[in-house]
Amino acid sequence: MNGFAAINFFSQAGDHLLRTLILLSGFAGLLSLYSFCRRKPAWPSASGGLLLIINLLLISGFILICWFHCRIYLDLPLELPAPMADWLNHQLEIMNKRSAYTLPLYDAGSPPRYRIPLWIENEKYYFWFMIYGIMALFTYRRLENHRLRAVLQLFLTLKIIILFFFANPFIEPLKRFFLEIRPWFSPDTAPMQRLGIFMKLYPKMNFYYNAAYMWLHPPLLFISYAGITLTFIASCFMLIKQDFDVEKMAYDYAKLSYFMLTLGMLLGYPWALQAWGPNWWWDPKICSSIMMWVVFSTYLHTRLYTHRRGMWYFSAILGIICFVAMLFTFATSFFFPGEHTF
Repeated sequence: MNGFAAINFFSQAGDHLLRTLILLSGFAGLLSLYSFCRRKPAWPSASGGLLLIINLLLISGFILICWFHCRIYLDLPLELPAPMADWLNHQLEIMNKRSAYTLPLYDAGSPPRYRIPLWIENEKYYFWFMIYGIMALFTYRRLENHRLRAVLQLFLTLKIIILFFFANPFIEPLKRFFLEIRPWFSPDTAPMQRLGIFMKLYPKMNFYYNAAYMWLHPPLLFISYAGITLTFIASCFMLIKQDFDVEKMAYDYAKLSYFMLTLGMLLGYPWALQAWGPNWWWDPKICSSIMMWVVFSTYLHTRLYTHRRGMWYFSAILGIICFVAMLFTFATSFFFPGEHTF
């Protein structure tokens, strides 16, 4: 957006960071592929060091995203002249009497500001993949299975490729958000037109961007998705060989993911009522999330019986199905119309 200098710095710094990430992860991916094809690990110290550096770069990029959101909060308030503010508050008071959920009155001394969460638009992929990278690093240090280590790195390389080519959060930062607010900051906007724009921006600011649930519901789900990916990788290895350390790792991440998924879904319930009303139940994303939660519950229950004949492999297959259900649940936001549709 013209006049907001933070965009240029954010885009340039983020572009350099992602280019460095794609180079390092590409090299690490090739090294991991070579190690996977060998009976013994190839250069494990170099692979572990690269994984650590990639994670540090991902965390640095997330700090850059935090800085950018702080600049939005400080530099882009929705300011109105005092006479307009008085008229607006009168209208808000009338609206609040007729609505179950009220909007705060406008305070000219402290105009409303955007407290945008760190996981909207393409930034959600960055947060999701960064959490996976951190989990993969801990798993890499925990287990010495070189083929498992190689697959963990290959998955991270794939995620960084997706970031760079398809979900870059730096190339057009918060594109939809800035398209929404651009008319407000245009110098050619007439006063009465500005009021109309405000009444479009202000409810979404309160019920979406600045909603407390937005800081809790999505990140819990993305942490769960990252953990499910680790469970999926371990479950694939469980189908090939009975390694109890790998199975324990799969179960540990499954427990964490299940807790995060359940908590995230429960916290989304009051937010859905507030934002969408009683029809929230029929959203495709919510229905598929419940399906994923049921499959996940079944997987955790089978873990109690892995000592029985055949249950080891059945548990591994359910772990893989959990991952497929997660992908389907995420895809519903793109292909099925509903409140979660991107």
